[in-house]
Amino acid sequence: MAELTTRELLISILEAQKQQAVLSARLLGWLLAVADTLRQDKDYETQLKLHPFFDQGPAPSLHTTGEMIRNIDALISQLKNPVQ
Repeated sequence: MAELTTRELLISILEAQKQQAVLSARLLGWLLAVADTLRQDKDYETQLKLHPFFDQGPAPSLHTTGEMIRNIDALISQLKNPVQ
């Protein structure tokens, strides 16, 4: 197998990171839908908030994940098409 250049290696790493970010965005969307459904019933909402894994911080944002994916795409593009 030919040795990869640093640029090719970085592109490969970023493409793998993008796949993980896309998967995370899909899972986040699913979890947000489940949480919204549970919150429609006050008993479930209370149980949800008492769960040890419930995060008391601000709700995650699909917008932020989309920005991350766009930033990864921009980095890949810069590596594939470097400015001379």
